[in-house]
Amino acid sequence: MAATPQGAALTERHRVQQLAIQAGSIDRLLQLWRGVDVTRLSDTIDVFAQAAALLAGQGFTDSATAAAQYYSLFRATEIGSGLSVPLPSRRPLDQLSGLLRGAALSGIITGRRSGMSISRASQNGLIKAVGTLGKLVLAGGRMTITTAVQRDRQAIGWMRATSGDPCPFCRMLASRGASYTSEGAADFEPHDACGCTAEPLYRDTPNTLGTAAQSREFLREFEQSKTWARDSGTMSRGTSNDALNDYRRWIAAGKPTAGDAGTEISGQ
Repeated sequence: MAATPQGAALTERHRVQQLAIQAGSIDRLLQLWRGVDVTRLSDTIDVFAQAAALLAGQGFTDSATAAAQYYSLFRATEIGSGLSVPLPSRRPLDQLSGLLRGAALSGIITGRRSGMSISRASQNGLIKAVGTLGKLVLAGGRMTITTAVQRDRQAIGWMRATSGDPCPFCRMLASRGASYTSEGAADFEPHDACGCTAEPLYRDTPNTLGTAAQSREFLREFEQSKTWARDSGTMSRGTSNDALNDYRRWIAAGKPTAGDAGTEISGQ
């Protein structure tokens, strides 16, 4: 959590940089996908997966390197001294290849079984592969920061830094505030196409900057969505995602206030 405007600016710049690294990897993956022939998967999917694994590995390293530089700069800005941050080890290429191959095949097979044309099934496979690649690449930066926080004696935790208008799932996670080292490092929990990153926390004091202000706003939203769901009679029950489903519906309804409890969402 940034305690200074300079720290908040560094976090946002880092988040944008991470997205650029991810986008570069995805652009190259799109070129590799041209070699995949859905009618000849046994001849083409392994070549794609092996090449994509190289992309994922390089992207992971690029993401981790950028995150290590950010961490040292952020620390120097916040508490006056930087820190040399080691890079995490990346997965072996065969594991990366297996994950990307499995994602692509899952999308293709699911698409064909649901009645998609060959071209649409191919697109579905690409979407799955892109989502998996994005997570594998940005894992480098996320792991660098969360691991550094655990080793940094001055850090007390980290917070989830999101875009200005993230999805309900990321809003919910960000609303929880800091993950403290005394409680163990929580998993980052990214989803496909997730653009969130982590911001180190050195002072657990209220402020109105960047990530901290955003977290408080998302918590206010989350609580308001529960009140709205209860008052409107649309509260979800019986699954582990009840609160998240309520939050999604509330956002889809235009974020109504408690006084708009009668608002209905078409198709719900």
